[in-house]
Amino acid sequence: MSALGAPVSAAASAILDELNDEQRAAVTHGAGPLLIVAGAGTGKTAVLTRRIAWLIAEKRARPEEILALTFTDKAAAEMESRVDVLVPYGFVGATLSTFHAFGDRLVRDHAIELGLTSQLRVGSRADLLVFLRERLFELGLERFLPLGRPDQHLDALLTVFDRARDEDVSPEHYLAFAAALAAAAGDDPEKRDRAAAELEKARVYQTYQRLLFAHGRVDFSAQISLALRLLRERPYLRREYQERFRFILVDEFQDTNHVQFELLKLLAGPNANLTVVGDDDQSIYRFRGAKIENLLGFLDVYPHARVLVLRRNYRSGQRILDLAHRMVRHNDPERLEARDPERFAKRLVAARAIEGEVVHWAFETGHDEADAVASEIAATVRSGARAPREIAILGRTHVHLDPFAFALRAQGVRFQRANQRGLYQRPEVLLCLNALRTVANPADSTASYAVLGDPLFGVDPVELATLSATARRTHRPLLELAGRAAHEEGALSPGSVEAILRFVELNRRLLEIAPRRPTSDVLYALVSESGLLGQLSATDTAEAAEQMQNLNKLFGIVTRVGPLLISDRVPDFIGHLDLLIDAGDDPQAAVVDPDDDAVQLLTAHNAKGLEFSCVYLVQLIEGRFPMKSRTDPLPFPPELDRRQDPKAEHEREERRLFYVGMTRARDRLVLTHAADVGGKRTRKVSRFVVEALELSAAPRLRQGATASESIARHAPAPSPPPPTIGPLPEDRPLELSHGRIDDYLTCPWKYRYAHVMQVPIATDPRAMYGIAIHNALNEYLQRRVRGLPVDADAVLQAFEHSWSSEGFYSREHEERRLAEGRAVLHRFVAREEGSGRTPLGVELPFKFHFGSNVVSGRWDRIDEGPAGIVLVDYKTSQVEDPVAATERARRSARTGQLGLYALAYHETRGVAPARVQLSYVSTGSVGEAMVDVETIDAARLRISEAAAGIRAAQFPAKPDPVSCRHCPFNRFCPYRSPGLDL
Repeated sequence: MSALGAPVSAAASAILDELNDEQRAAVTHGAGPLLIVAGAGTGKTAVLTRRIAWLIAEKRARPEEILALTFTDKAAAEMESRVDVLVPYGFVGATLSTFHAFGDRLVRDHAIELGLTSQLRVGSRADLLVFLRERLFELGLERFLPLGRPDQHLDALLTVFDRARDEDVSPEHYLAFAAALAAAAGDDPEKRDRAAAELEKARVYQTYQRLLFAHGRVDFSAQISLALRLLRERPYLRREYQERFRFILVDEFQDTNHVQFELLKLLAGPNANLTVVGDDDQSIYRFRGAKIENLLGFLDVYPHARVLVLRRNYRSGQRILDLAHRMVRHNDPERLEARDPERFAKRLVAARAIEGEVVHWAFETGHDEADAVASEIAATVRSGARAPREIAILGRTHVHLDPFAFALRAQGVRFQRANQRGLYQRPEVLLCLNALRTVANPADSTASYAVLGDPLFGVDPVELATLSATARRTHRPLLELAGRAAHEEGALSPGSVEAILRFVELNRRLLEIAPRRPTSDVLYALVSESGLLGQLSATDTAEAAEQMQNLNKLFGIVTRVGPLLISDRVPDFIGHLDLLIDAGDDPQAAVVDPDDDAVQLLTAHNAKGLEFSCVYLVQLIEGRFPMKSRTDPLPFPPELDRRQDPKAEHEREERRLFYVGMTRARDRLVLTHAADVGGKRTRKVSRFVVEALELSAAPRLRQGATASESIARHAPAPSPPPPTIGPLPEDRPLELSHGRIDDYLTCPWKYRYAHVMQVPIATDPRAMYGIAIHNALNEYLQRRVRGLPVDADAVLQAFEHSWSSEGFYSREHEERRLAEGRAVLHRFVAREEGSGRTPLGVELPFKFHFGSNVVSGRWDRIDEGPAGIVLVDYKTSQVEDPVAATERARRSARTGQLGLYALAYHETRGVAPARVQLSYVSTGSVGEAMVDVETIDAARLRISEAAAGIRAAQFPAKPDPVSCRHCPFNRFCPYRSPGLDL
């Protein structure tokens, strides 16, 4: 029987297996608001995913009536994969998403209602800084425009704007507030000065938003605020979404900000079938705008909500839980448990029959602390007592983990630092940036020195140092001097001569194309002609794959930042990038295999949601954990901030973060600190250690390293063997798409380049043109589906907003292609208007399971014909002959994309489509093929063949003259078809 007394189906019974009473009650809750307070390790993700599956299995809701929201792509993907396992058949259509992705989709789908383009570009923080620098004197800055560094305050202003949107403060609201301050200031000079500052911030906020929208751009916080504005201002849309999403579930509710909760309230509507899961003791993202008051005040908004508390912990030993609870209670009375001890009793009870070990180590110096932790880990790993992946070192910041990384390296222990910034300092990225600097300024001797000394070129170090010293002494550019020396007989060794001439020639070719090509094209010429891509792609290790993915990240930055610049050329790009680096911008480097068997070095924030057998919580001293409170350079007005007092809340959040760190440990928790970590004074042990252990006296220091041991720590570390890319286990999902399947079946070595190594490819204007046309078609067809007026200008605007100048041979080439695209769209709109047809669906995503593989994609268009469903895929290639178009459609149905799309429809809708079509937008030709059993079976066979090879990590080359000619990696592939003319 269910919680409501109704019979439970067999499917629902399986979903409820192995749940405790509190979890079962949460999963089987019927209608109305539900607050689940889930302590650390109590299975909140299992409850959320099983509740979704239960609602579907019990037919309380169709999948498309369920919306589940969380905060990271990883959490959303994990939630989706768990639900997929619980409901393997018929589960399609539910929306499991991050808040930002959901808001972004809402805004794009209804951009016309906001007067925006649906092809909005979401900018990162770095992108927006570049955008503002390019338009600095359009912002109207006066007070916040220092003449020495006019861009100095831009980052601080962006923080103010983010806070405003998180608190649901529009530019108009901010202006009204500032005007009221000015009116009330009278003759008080301090009040007048503050009012003037707030007025300038408010005006710049308004100008910033106007400039973003005018250029088709938004930032991350605007994704949510615009979605909220849309639902507020369009009652019919609000009702539509309330009726569509009958059940809403929210993970990590304590991390929501004000505007996110306002959005949830509008989506939930009067029925309020809203389930939120959270833990006030794990609210640790105030710096991102998180508002713990949302969780503490949920019952004020929904006073009749059902409340369930999950107390059974399936992770940690009881002693670990008890000490963590003792420590976090120092946040009383600002905790749910303190406000209502009976209703929210949160002392966790261990489900595992172990006590759990808690150890405290105190040291004289930070070096001793790091060495002791690394030595014990090395001994543990070598003895086989624990696998490396079962051990974690947690610090308050990434910098605090540096000594431990050094000590582990000295011990020869493999470790991994996820989410660590430092992309620009990776050798392969630094090489590219320095080479670009020599293009921006050939006289940049520092950059030339770095490139010539890199192993890719490998000038003899002694000879390079001599050349560099001569360049400084004679005030001549190093590259010029080195080039001349290379032509002087006997001046340099043959190896140095070859290396210098190779780079001088490469630099010359790059300088030739740089004035007329965007930065991304110059970068691609650099990595391909230098041999860097060929060298990395030929090395079959995870380390090489990581380096390649870092290059891919650099390409992503270049292609994202370039269009923001008034002139997308190397000197402008390097100038702005160097300013960003000076300002502290440094993206995360790639991590190829997060499941690599390595010790994990993480910040306490990054460790949220993870667990380890043994956790070392390190550098636990006052000033580091807890960190000192820092104020924003430009404060957000406290009158507009709906959160608690920041100074009072800071220590409470630091304590909650310490609680998160403690509760990551399953079996053993080691708390460490050192009195001397550098600086002029000794440090006190963290108050949180004192609170957890109830220390009554200073701890006794452990024996430190001897002088000889301290010297030995600087000896070269034994290098562990580089990790290799192994097979994918059957219990791990494999993400597949038409592109991935086709790449593998065409040539597994090509698949390895594209999807394992992620080798960057040159900008292809044909691909960009196709994307821009598809976006314009989507704009037109979405309006047709919704019955909205179709404006040809809006279609062309969508096309032009998606346009990029990268890859074209010349300005004339680009202008001709633009004109062609406009003409194609005019003809398409005329044909569609004359046909009278309205699509059933446009740009609809699909996803289905094929064994343990997940196949995903998107249908361009779905129509309904006399014989049944027709799947339409749009193509921009020039095919005029209807016979040729039909033959292509039949071939695609038998062995390609259309066959896969037909199978996807069959798997997700339970019935096969009647026909599939290729519609050639440029010519109006249509190729069509019937769908039969052979079509479906052939698609299944292709998936099986590709999945088996990919899972086995089998990537043999299959050179073929035709496929090699069209392969983007043919310039450096060692297996390309012999005699291929490039």
